[in-house]
Amino acid sequence: MKKMTLLLFVVLCAGVAQAAPLRKCVDDKGHVYYGDSIPAEVLEKCRTSSELTSEGIEKKTTRYPTAEERKAREDAAAQQQRENEKAQEQKRRDKALLDTYASEKEIDLSRDRNLQATQTQIDSSQMRVKSTQDRLAERRKQAAGFAKNRKPVPAYLDEEIRAAENDLRISSETVAKWQQEYKAIQTRFEEDKKRFRELKGRPPEQPASTAR
Repeated sequence: MKKMTLLLFVVLCAGVAQAAPLRKCVDDKGHVYYGDSIPAEVLEKCRTSSELTSEGIEKKTTRYPTAEERKAREDAAAQQQRENEKAQEQKRRDKALLDTYASEKEIDLSRDRNLQATQTQIDSSQMRVKSTQDRLAERRKQAAGFAKNRKPVPAYLDEEIRAAENDLRISSETVAKWQQEYKAIQTRFEEDKKRFRELKGRPPEQPASTAR
C-alpha cells in the first residue's frame, strides 16, 4: 500500500511540475497533508511545513512552534514589555528627582513640610473624634436617664445617637487614613533620598549609632 501511495505521489508530482510547488505539512499528531497550498485550519496544526521539488524531494522545511512554545514566547515577550515599561518609569522618576532636588537637605525640607501638613490633618481629625465622643457620651447619658425613669427614649434622641455614632466612625477612619499617609510620606522620601544618593554616586547613608 505504501508503494502504491508513493507511486501515486510521484505521478502527482510529475503532473504538477509546471504548476505551483507542492507542499507537505505534518501536524502535531503525525498526520501528513499534501497540496499546492495548505488550508489555514490545517496549517495551524502543522509542526513542520516543506516545499517539495517535482521529484518529491523536500526543501525549505519550516518548523512551527507548539502551542506551549508559542505561549512561552508570548509570556516572555509580555514579561520583557513589563520590564521595559518599568525601566522607562524608573528613568522618568530619576529625572524628576534630579530636576526637583539639588541636595539631600532639600529632600529633608520637602519631607518635613509634607509631614507637618499631614500632622495638622491628623490633629484636626483627632479633635473631631474627641468632640464627637463627648457628644455621643452626653446623648447616651440622656438616653440612660429616660430608661432609668422608665420612660421611652425620644425618637430625636435615638436619631442623634445614631448620627453621633456614624460621625465617630467616619472621624476615626479619617484619622487612620491620615496616619497611614504620614507613614507613606516617610517611606516615600526615605526611598527618594536613598535613590538620590545612588544617582549622585554617594555611599549609602549610615544609620545613627546608639550611644551606650
